[in-house]
Amino acid sequence: MAAEIIEFPERGRDRLVSSIARLETIVREVERIVADEPEAGVDRLLAIMEHMGDRLVDLATLVLDEESKLQARKAFISLSDKIAETREAFEQVGDRTHT
Repeated sequence: MAAEIIEFPERGRDRLVSSIARLETIVREVERIVADEPEAGVDRLLAIMEHMGDRLVDLATLVLDEESKLQARKAFISLSDKIAETREAFEQVGDRTHT
């Protein structure tokens, strides 16, 4: 995902429906990459996972109570941290294979 398109809610559509549609778009992108571009690399898939996490947090704010929203945010912060750690690990492995 080299560039992100700014999406505005469609008029007359429920925000929940719009959020789910955006999430489905991300899932289709992951499926396409895995099927058509397996060499795309872990970094690209991790970026998509981050984007999906952001979309899930947006969706959670629409359907969860305040306590659950806070738990969801904490979970996705943890996910982002794990994604960053995974990137670092792959970069270190890549550095070692190039030396």
